[in-house]
Amino acid sequence: MKLNKNQQEIFPNKQGAILARPANQLLNDFGAGKASPGSGSAAALLGLLSAKMIHTVCSISITKEECSKHHTQFKFISKQVEENIVPKLKELFEKDAKDFEQVVKLRIARDKSIDKIEKSKYSRQSLDLLQIATDYTFEVAELSLNLMEYGIGIFNNGWHAIRGDSGVAISASMSAVMSSIFIINLNLKTLKRRKYAKEKLEKVLILQKKLDDLQTKAFSYISLISHESLDSIQLELQSDK
Repeated sequence: MKLNKNQQEIFPNKQGAILARPANQLLNDFGAGKASPGSGSAAALLGLLSAKMIHTVCSISITKEECSKHHTQFKFISKQVEENIVPKLKELFEKDAKDFEQVVKLRIARDKSIDKIEKSKYSRQSLDLLQIATDYTFEVAELSLNLMEYGIGIFNNGWHAIRGDSGVAISASMSAVMSSIFIINLNLKTLKRRKYAKEKLEKVLILQKKLDDLQTKAFSYISLISHESLDSIQLELQSDK
């Protein structure tokens, strides 16, 4: 959507990457109750956290002889994450923050306008931009599903001492996908009168099915670790007797 001169004055673009802000400021920005950064950017941030934990596990596991037969896998995953997934998630984070802020401003302008033609124009523009933001969220979900698969792989094959990092990677990416699906469904509800919403319903269902399948694997690892912990504690208690 291209804004004319008058609209650009109403909706100025903010300069500077939000992700470049200090961590405390970024967290405060999310808690400030403003449109930007919002839920779409939050989902992307969860994906980024997962990606960085995966990179950490791969980097450490590559140095461990006990993981030597999986070194090629770790190098491949690390390369994919750092060169493709992380830059894309950062881009989506910033785009969603910028565009959804414009969506909210257009809605405010629509509600304030007393001219029917202008009100209709603002409404149309806000929905056009919401479609674009929804496409961003679909991309976040798909990238995060890839991260879930990587996380599951490195949980099995990575260095045993850092499986907690792998677990965080799986959990964060799972949250990113779930968050994205929540956001997408809410946006499609707003866009219900548009052809776009009907076309994207099947895509959402596919995302949910993939998430269900990966969640089953992820939860099996929680059970595995729980049993390992229980067995270890019981052995320790027996040795103390």
